[in-house]
Amino acid sequence: MPAKTVLTIGILAHVDAGKTSLTECLLHQAGATKAQGSVDKGSAITDGLALEKSRGISIKAASVNFSWKQTQFQLVDTPGHIDFAAEVDRALSILDAVILVVSAKEGVQAHTLNLWESLKERNLPVIIFFNKIDRDGVFPEQVFADFQKELDARLFALNLSDLSDSNQVHVVPFEACSDHADHAIIDHSLENLAECDEAFLEKYLEGTIGEMSTILAQALPHIQNGSLYPVLFGSAKLGLGIDGLLDQLDKLIPPPQHYFSSPAAKVFKVEFHEKLGRLAYIKSYGGLLKTKDSIPSQEMGKDIKINQIFKAEAGGLEQVAELHQGEIGLITTSDIILAGDILGNEKLADSFSKISNAVLAVEAKAVEEKDYQKLGEALEILNLEDPILDFKWFKEEREFHIKILGPIQTEVLKDSLSQRWGIEAEFLPPKVIYKETPTQSAEGFVRYWMPKPCWAIMTFLIEPGESGSGVSFENKVRTSDISQKYINEVKRAIPWTLKQGLHGYEVTDIKITLIKGEEHNVHSNPGDFLLATPMGIMRGLENAGTDLLEPMYAFEIKAHQEYLGAVSSDLSQMRATLESPLFDGEFFIMKGRVAVAEAMDYAIQFNATTSGKGRLKLSLDGYEKTTLTEDKTRPYKGVSPLDESQWILHMRGAFKADERMMG
Repeated sequence: MPAKTVLTIGILAHVDAGKTSLTECLLHQAGATKAQGSVDKGSAITDGLALEKSRGISIKAASVNFSWKQTQFQLVDTPGHIDFAAEVDRALSILDAVILVVSAKEGVQAHTLNLWESLKERNLPVIIFFNKIDRDGVFPEQVFADFQKELDARLFALNLSDLSDSNQVHVVPFEACSDHADHAIIDHSLENLAECDEAFLEKYLEGTIGEMSTILAQALPHIQNGSLYPVLFGSAKLGLGIDGLLDQLDKLIPPPQHYFSSPAAKVFKVEFHEKLGRLAYIKSYGGLLKTKDSIPSQEMGKDIKINQIFKAEAGGLEQVAELHQGEIGLITTSDIILAGDILGNEKLADSFSKISNAVLAVEAKAVEEKDYQKLGEALEILNLEDPILDFKWFKEEREFHIKILGPIQTEVLKDSLSQRWGIEAEFLPPKVIYKETPTQSAEGFVRYWMPKPCWAIMTFLIEPGESGSGVSFENKVRTSDISQKYINEVKRAIPWTLKQGLHGYEVTDIKITLIKGEEHNVHSNPGDFLLATPMGIMRGLENAGTDLLEPMYAFEIKAHQEYLGAVSSDLSQMRATLESPLFDGEFFIMKGRVAVAEAMDYAIQFNATTSGKGRLKLSLDGYEKTTLTEDKTRPYKGVSPLDESQWILHMRGAFKADERMMG
């Protein structure tokens, strides 16, 4: 074990809060870098991609190490833009604590709310850093009070920003705030402490609160158990509040408890290095991991061999021989492991809800026909790096389809394809990803018995399921009619059968029951029921018909009352369902639901309507049935099981190819 405690700290924020600048400042202050990197100058260490340097935004989560006092920190800088929220989701799964950065100028933004919900669900320790206190027009008392109110959080200020001299902004540690005891932020902090500490409540009511250092000592256990959230004010640009932040990270974050004695690790990111090839970022949760070790992959169902281990240091990658408990490393292996894979036999799966849910699809095209094959291969690599893309290469149609979170993602993909592979690509306008569900109950019959040798006869009952129930399967056929090994083939076939329904979308909220069937003791072969199942289920769906389900957003809007009429008009045109507006001083708050298809570009329109001064929070909120129109459907990609003769030829060819590969 390393002599120092190892902590993995994530830096999260809404876009332009100064998160990467804070990361660079922490690294420099801790002595990990000789000069402080700059986002504006393209010299930020954690913005290693050329795209990040040119655009001045974080696109990928980046990890870098530094030490402070007796703690080794692994700092993970994450993207602030919602279009890259999948990177944040993957990073959240390996964090021990979080620095949540909020611009003291703009205050709580829509993405701050999304992040806060995830942090609360995961019960992660959080330190809130109000950045950019040196900006004109900053009101620390207001941003502190707004955060408390809008996020329903008890805050405790560990320092105070002194803006009395505009030429020399500085911060005052809590222990030195005895002359500021009547300051609104200190007063709020003391009230919050009194709410969760009866002993302090008595002193507070009596007016005998004591020394500030004593109060801080009383607050400490309540901060550590999550009753109070610590707050620091500062400026990454000026280096204000950074020493205090480093000290509080060392003092407030408890050592992780969730480690194992046996080797265990979680893969949270995959990327391709121009010299080293495919690198998998892992965090170790168990015993020592060494170069040349073999460890089980739960996703692949077999052991993989670790060829090399690296650590991310401020100057680049450093090769090491081993990885200790709690440490983040990058490994190379001959096997294709993906983000989310668990190495070892321990339960480390991430069961929490995600910030990112892709409900938009785009088609990618090579501008030059000669780049068609090259584009497909490049998108396969990008899909390994970011599985949310769910890349599909339909070779018969010569089409590439991916899922995205938003339009900026396609711009970045376009730049990435150009810079990394020299491919000029274009993306067609995004389309909403609908789903399908059976309209009514029906049966689907399949008899696959020609050309012999083959035999699989089945009847499926297809029924609509409850909304949000997903897919269920039940077998009512005796093993004397269909043996268990063939029932297992039926189960294997169901997920990929339902990837495309009658209108080209994934089928959900469906109950499938195998009610009749038979095998033949001579003619039935492995693969027969795998081949026949899609034909039977699709025939059942054809008889039942399917309804389209459209994704819905829940929205929350906050803006000045002068924009209420214009915003209400926008929402009415989008056929949104609205709750009655609430009023908070000069502002209104409006909640409701709207179809994703209607609100796809509304963020841009909303900013124009409110002159950039409103806040719009959108979050995926399930699916609802929608009217089936021609513009919403899409053709079946590949060979459809409803074209039975072609399907049989296609699948038999695939089985033979598999046999050749195995032989």
